[in-house]
Amino acid sequence: MEVINRIIQPDLKNIEQLRITNYKKTALDNGVPLYIVDGVEEDLVRIELRFPAGRWYETIKGHSHAVAALMKKGTATKSSLQIAEAIEFYGAQVETSSGIDTTSVTLFILGKHLNTVLPIISEILNEAIFPEDEIVLYKERKKQRLRINSQNTDFHANRKFNEVLFGNKHPYGYAMDENDIDAITREQVVKLYKENYSPGNAQIFVSGNVPEKIITTLNREFGNYPHQKIPVAATDKSIYTNEESEFYIQRKDSVQSSVRIGCISISKHHPDFPELNVLNTIFGGYFGSRLMSNIRENKGYTYGIHSYITHLKHASYFAVDTEVGNEVCKNAIAEVYKEMDVLKSIHIDAEELNVVKNYMLGTLLRATDGPFN
Repeated sequence: MEVINRIIQPDLKNIEQLRITNYKKTALDNGVPLYIVDGVEEDLVRIELRFPAGRWYETIKGHSHAVAALMKKGTATKSSLQIAEAIEFYGAQVETSSGIDTTSVTLFILGKHLNTVLPIISEILNEAIFPEDEIVLYKERKKQRLRINSQNTDFHANRKFNEVLFGNKHPYGYAMDENDIDAITREQVVKLYKENYSPGNAQIFVSGNVPEKIITTLNREFGNYPHQKIPVAATDKSIYTNEESEFYIQRKDSVQSSVRIGCISISKHHPDFPELNVLNTIFGGYFGSRLMSNIRENKGYTYGIHSYITHLKHASYFAVDTEVGNEVCKNAIAEVYKEMDVLKSIHIDAEELNVVKNYMLGTLLRATDGPFN
């Protein structure tokens, strides 16, 4: 057996081919799109139902998150405890998550138990009752988390950054306070749930070990619901980027500063995006980036600094974020802009470009390593 000398760094090798697992697109009997990635031998399956039910569809702040958090808290026939016990008994896991544009309900389960557990998911999606006492408890917990987060500089930096970028009325830009949390009502929660969470409006993603009988089970549970027209909230969706370029929020007794720098960017469908993606990676998109080399390693201003491009359904934006000591905050900001100027004025050498391209290919390999990714 060959002994590996771990003192010597292994040779770097180019990635010659990406093997991306193929997916199959089909539909349930009612036209609901079904995407299948079949690729494991174990009897394990992941099912995600994705709904048009995020912030974009709200009429009142915070209700989309409330629906996702509370839909497992009781149905017409089961209490929250009974739902939790039934799911746990079969070794399954159910996650609900509310995002900016969509909300997802995701089930991880052994395929042999799907016939038993999937009807519970269907019940959660069609017969959730949102008990008033659970809503009261949810609001108290959310306010407590808000008070705790309010002690952190990064919390305030992120809120202000989104507000400045999109406007405080925009679904992507607003921030909630305790008054907004208090304004959450059961009536509005139920309304959003009934309008947006019909299985007939879902997209379904299935990965793992996916025999034909699983598709039959999905059709039985979700294939009879008609598609409903989703009402888009009659709120202003215009982006109002603030014309001012710098904002400073003073936090008493804070020993560090949270820095956010950014702008509206192009979408990933834009023809220039592949080049921009590579450029961002060089700039601040990985541990060996120019921002990390300069501001972390050379200057010692921070433990970490990153740049990234975030894609939402209706907008994309570029951002740099870092946490630095108060005494070096302005210097750190100046160095960020300095690195931007260098990128604009000096060509990237072939060696650095190849390192970054290999890094990005490796990241893509990890991201596509198996159907659960």
